Amino acid sequence: MEKSVFRMKVEPRHVDFTSRASVSSMCDIILYVAGQDAHNRGFGIDALAGRNFGWVLSRMCVELDYIPKEYAQFTIHTWISDYNRLSSTRNFTLTDDDGREFSRAVSQWCMLDFDTRMPVDMNTLAKVHDGTIVDAPSPCERPRRLGVVGGEVVAEHKVVYSDIDFNRHMNTMRYIDIIFDSMPIEVPEQVESLRMDVNFLKEALYGDYLYLKHEQIDQKRTYEFCNSSQDVLCRFAFELK
Repeated sequence: MEKSVFRMKVEPRHVDFTSRASVSSMCDIILYVAGQDAHNRGFGIDALAGRNFGWVLSRMCVELDYIPKEYAQFTIHTWISDYNRLSSTRNFTLTDDDGREFSRAVSQWCMLDFDTRMPVDMNTLAKVHDGTIVDAPSPCERPRRLGVVGGEVVAEHKVVYSDIDFNRHMNTMRYIDIIFDSMPIEVPEQVESLRMDVNFLKEALYGDYLYLKHEQIDQKRTYEFCNSSQDVLCRFAFELK
């Protein structure tokens, strides 16, 4: 099995005030490619909807050696390297028009039963991965397990209509935007490269109240979203340079 290849472009809607792609937009492009490839191979959300199942992101890491500018074009290679009962690993590399790799990502997905909101044993749908595994390792260190964040609450947010996606929970990119909204404006302005890790633990649903904690040690910024019941929903770590 070969890696899938997609040509992508940084459109004006993807950029922030620096005329470079926002971090959330780069993640959006990467996750769009994941969905397109799953659809093309017959196990996208449309194919799973009949059983009321769907793909849910559980962990992800993204490395950017630099952040591409508006109208930059690039190529994404994506492939599934392995899976087990509860998780499937999808990988990505991004290369510019000169063939230089400037970004890598690894995502880990589970399949959710939307009736029970519980994970599905992938062995019950073995054909999902038939003929899809590519014998190639992940292109960077896989998503790290993130520990408790002990900092102060720096933002509060109520989950509203524009936050939720087709899975009826808060969209990944909205978490990232809220985090960047909480940063001093100089941080996204001056960042040149980064690594982001995220662990999702529990869904944020419409109407939930979220509280964002932040802790910083040197160049590493860690974030934790909790709900009003003090359930930890997800954790993020950013190494910014």
